[in-house]
Parts: sequence; structure tokens; C-alpha cells
Amino acid sequence: MNINLILQNLNRAITELLEKEAGNLLRGLSELNISTHLTFYLKPYFQDYNVDAEYNGDIDKENDRKALVFAKNRMLEIGLEPNDENNYRITPDIIIHTRESNENNLVVIEIKKDSHSRKHKEFDLIKLEHLTIDYLGNHYNYKLGVALIFGTKKNTGTYEIRFFQNGNEILAENLV
Repeated sequence: MNINLILQNLNRAITELLEKEAGNLLRGLSELNISTHLTFYLKPYFQDYNVDAEYNGDIDKENDRKALVFAKNRMLEIGLEPNDENNYRITPDIIIHTRESNENNLVVIEIKKDSHSRKHKEFDLIKLEHLTIDYLGNHYNYKLGVALIFGTKKNTGTYEIRFFQNGNEILAENLV
């Protein structure tokens, strides 16, 4: 699927979410609630893929769970203490992929509400950097990483979107 179609489909699903789930956003319900509903709206646009919320499986790992190795300096930059192994289990909010393979990872989405702390938002951005590149032994290579920050309560109906490719944040017009 080409990047323009991915962006078009993502935009359609976000628009549906904002229209149909405004009440949940207005009430400031959980990130899990938002991602579950967005997963539902994404599925019709990505019928050739699996669209999964909170999917932590990894067919290539011995324990069958997704994990990332992070650059220690990136963790320290946002005030998180790296562990000794520097290996962290992760559960992306939404992934668009083919199950039982890491060869067809299309999109990984991390969602936050505008009320979340800067540290948690920054950690999502670091995850997206690492999920979109084969770096430090991370092997997921998603074609596109997306950070979505939804406005809640008085900011309902607004959102910020950031894109990642090949381990870097990139402007929408420069996506390939």
C-alpha cells in the first residue's frame, strides 16, 4: 500500500473517530478507549492487513513478546532510567500488519491524550523512532510510525499528528 493511500485512510478513520466518539473524548476517557475505537474505524480501510490494538506478539522472539532495545542516552534525555539489559517489553497502541510475520509491518500508532505528561509523550516518540528502523537489533521496520495526541475535554475535536519513517520524525509532505 502506498504512503498516500495510507495517509488518506488514516485521515478518514480519525475523522470518523472524532465525529462518532466525541462524547468519549469530551469526558476524557482512557487512551485504551480511544485506541480501541480507532482500531474499529481503521479496519475497513486496511482490509488486506490485520489491524490490532494492544498487540504485543512477536513471532521472532523466543518469548513471543515485542521488545525494543533503546539507546540509553534517549531514555535519559526524557528522564527515564534505562534498565541493565536496556531491553523493554512494549505494547504498541495500534499496529497494521500481517500476523505471524515481521516482514509486512505497515503502520504502528501510538496514542496519547493531551493531558498526558511530556515524559509519556516523549517515550512514545522514541518507541516510534525505534519501531521504524532496524537499529540496535530492533527488527520491526514499520513502513510508517504515527504519534496521535488527541484533545480531550475542552480541546475535544482537535489532534496533533506526527510521522516517523526510517527512525526519524518526518513531515507529511516528505513521506515516501
